[in-house]
Amino acid sequence: MKTIAELKGYKFLVPQYQRGYRWTKTQVKDLLEDLLHFKDTAATETFYCLQPVLVKPFGEQWELIDGQQRLTTIHILLGYIQGTYRRSVVPLFTLEYATRDESQGYLENIDPARASDNIDFHFMHQARASMAEWFEQQDSPEAVADDIYPTLLRRTKVIWYELAPDLGGEHEAFIRINSGKIPLTNAELIKALFLKRAQVGEPEDQSRFERRQLEMATEWDMIEARLQQPDLWYFLNEGISQQPTRIEFLFELLAGIEKSGREDYATFYYFNEKLAKADTERLLEEWRKVKDLFLLLEEWYNNRDWYHKIGYLITVGEKIGTLVKMARACTKTEFSAYVQKRIKNTVADTWETWNYNDNYRELKNVLLLFNIETLHQNKGASYRFPFRHYKGDGEDARRWSLEHIHAQNSRGLSGKDAYVQWLKDVRRFVVDRMAQVSGATESESEQSEPSQPQQVLDELDALIQQTAIDKDDFELVQKRIFALLGEPDLHTVDNLALLTVSDNSKLSNGVFPQKRALIMELERKGSFIPIATRNVFLKYYSETPENLAYWSADDRRNYVDSIRETLKAYLTPVAAATHAN
Repeated sequence: MKTIAELKGYKFLVPQYQRGYRWTKTQVKDLLEDLLHFKDTAATETFYCLQPVLVKPFGEQWELIDGQQRLTTIHILLGYIQGTYRRSVVPLFTLEYATRDESQGYLENIDPARASDNIDFHFMHQARASMAEWFEQQDSPEAVADDIYPTLLRRTKVIWYELAPDLGGEHEAFIRINSGKIPLTNAELIKALFLKRAQVGEPEDQSRFERRQLEMATEWDMIEARLQQPDLWYFLNEGISQQPTRIEFLFELLAGIEKSGREDYATFYYFNEKLAKADTERLLEEWRKVKDLFLLLEEWYNNRDWYHKIGYLITVGEKIGTLVKMARACTKTEFSAYVQKRIKNTVADTWETWNYNDNYRELKNVLLLFNIETLHQNKGASYRFPFRHYKGDGEDARRWSLEHIHAQNSRGLSGKDAYVQWLKDVRRFVVDRMAQVSGATESESEQSEPSQPQQVLDELDALIQQTAIDKDDFELVQKRIFALLGEPDLHTVDNLALLTVSDNSKLSNGVFPQKRALIMELERKGSFIPIATRNVFLKYYSETPENLAYWSADDRRNYVDSIRETLKAYLTPVAAATHAN
């Protein structure tokens, strides 16, 4: 047993295989509450015991195999009490990090301005801020600090567990302790496997591998930092990572582990079986597989064609493990053909006749691909489809729905002024429709017109002249106008656009000009509006975009033509046998 005071002058080295500091606000405050209650214990010979500290001599330092989290928290707490209530900071012991050399300096001087520089700084700063918040909530912060400080130094002990310097086994001890006691992630346990000392080999082999340890630890941190970047992560994944280390995603792909229904440490057990008795060459070879997988995913991300095509497939449900397997099993030309085929399978069919009620998912796929390809095919620009925004960018997973561009029985207007303005805006299009019908044969007119244009125009003008307009009367005339100007089927792709569920609810069943204004307002306020959805309400696809009061049959036809042209490479049906692949 050692008191915290007995650790004075000790120099601890946190080895490569250790994870970074990760204590939460709750853990920090629990420690402070324990110390506060323990200080009142009457028997002075009693002590507050922390969990064991497992160490091994390493020159003038102690290799800290287990206990980094507790000692880091104690270091921060002592520094906070000294600096806030005693006006001087004299570190009791030091912590050096084998692969994160800047962390030692930050631990000695926790600067809020640098808290976002990396994940270790964030948690160290968070711990100190939690301590400050807890002390400020006490009735007499300075008195509480005066009580806790000696309690922490002289009545708090750790179990000092020391491995013999010449026996080895620190990596195995780290795995054995943490896999059964502390909820480390699979990746953190696997890291210890990769950075273990070689089991066999000549002294020069051992020396070479030890040199490689630092390189592997540095490469590990570089890969983790890259996967923490939202643009890459959301290209590859549907939602935010549930683990603090995202590199575990690579290990799951390599192991082919399906999380559902499997034990928590299934990924670790898979690699433990492969690496537990591996020699140097085997360890290096397995690490090369990790790097090769990462480089493959990076290649997909950096190549603009792969980015959009593979990003689309992953978004609509294609398993990334399947794509990785195919990419490794064939040439790039063959893989490109496979990706093209898989995309076709999601959209190539009688898509123009699909309807909202029966083909909802397929229509969403068509419109998502249309939005992606709209940006992808702009070769002169560097624009990419922002999968991170489409998927939520760290927020709750975004749900997307199909918005009707033109809706019947609109609830978007109320009051005479709004009714009259809408009727006046649409009147000239009724007149245009009259001119079109007058040039048609009698049989064509009878087949195509559910309401006679002159009759609709007369009812419209009469309603405008009324002193007061009844809501039912307005909606009856409006319905006849829609029937005259629009298409009878409102649920096909020519009348649908992609919006998030929340934005869709804000538009409700508004009339076209109202929806157009709301779309523009939502975008100004920061909502992610897919480019094709915005283009629809700006009449970008329409040959005659001046008529902004409604979504006409011509607008619909032009819209479908644009979809067909943009997706022509994917809309040719593939052989039925292909769908089973």
